[in-house]
Amino acid sequence: MLDRAHLQLLAALREMGRLGDAARRLHLSPSAASHRLAEAERRAGTRLTTTSGRTIRLTPAGEHLANSAGDIEQQINRALLTARWIGSGEPERVRVAVGFYDTAGWLIDTFAPVDGHARVELLRFRDEDLLDAVRSGAADLAIAPWSIRPTGLTALTLASDVLVAAVPADSTFATSGPISPEDLYAETFLTSDYRPSRGFEFHEFFLAADVVPTTVVQVQSLEMLLRLVGSGHGVTIQPSMVMTWNRPHRTVVVAPLAGRDITVQWMAISRTDSSDAVRAAADRIAKAFTAASERGEGSPERFNPKIAREPLA
Repeated sequence: MLDRAHLQLLAALREMGRLGDAARRLHLSPSAASHRLAEAERRAGTRLTTTSGRTIRLTPAGEHLANSAGDIEQQINRALLTARWIGSGEPERVRVAVGFYDTAGWLIDTFAPVDGHARVELLRFRDEDLLDAVRSGAADLAIAPWSIRPTGLTALTLASDVLVAAVPADSTFATSGPISPEDLYAETFLTSDYRPSRGFEFHEFFLAADVVPTTVVQVQSLEMLLRLVGSGHGVTIQPSMVMTWNRPHRTVVVAPLAGRDITVQWMAISRTDSSDAVRAAADRIAKAFTAASERGEGSPERFNPKIAREPLA
């Protein structure tokens, strides 16, 4: 089998016409080039060149290989570029898995490069796949609200949160008292997933009252879901921090739920054998949550439904 070096020599011979000139083109000595040509013919099992005086010409077999050399060289170069692209993810990095809740200010804070810290990459998964992504090694960290601490994994609590309703600012819900399950019976309810999660609104709010909305619509984009609410196309129930992260939605009002608070914990979930870089990234995310809160994003004190209810501004 011919090596890349043999094909390069044949291509140079086709272009230069003399072995010495081809050797200089490839930074070889004449004897090295002659040896390489002989080895190429031995491996090919046929004559690849003919000579006439000081001129060397390629045989039809040699011409074919020389023509192929250009294509092969291009393929090799493209393979190297592809490898470089893929390999850009090889240095130390921390892959952070996010699901439905992917519009928070802490994402930008954490993504910004910091000297001495591993690069953070953001990977999108379905909410129900976040923990499996960490367990399987497809991601290093998963960020989301949970009602209970996942087992067999390390959980760093980022913030405590409470579920609230998001309703159109011009609806009667915006000025009425706390919203009950019965209030939403005839409303279009927007959810991120038809499959209910333990500890969230289906079990703790609707099922506890034996009432569910007659119309439930799945919208797997938090941005679009809140825009639909603001446009009067439905209502939803989400963690309060989600509402304040999406501040452009001035037509959406945060409203309290009737009954006891339904609390969830925002957590950074990682494997128990995580590296120091992963643990450092989790700490950075925790600080980013705090910084976002200080900017007025996701501030439980300001937006706790028992304290205030106001349009997102």
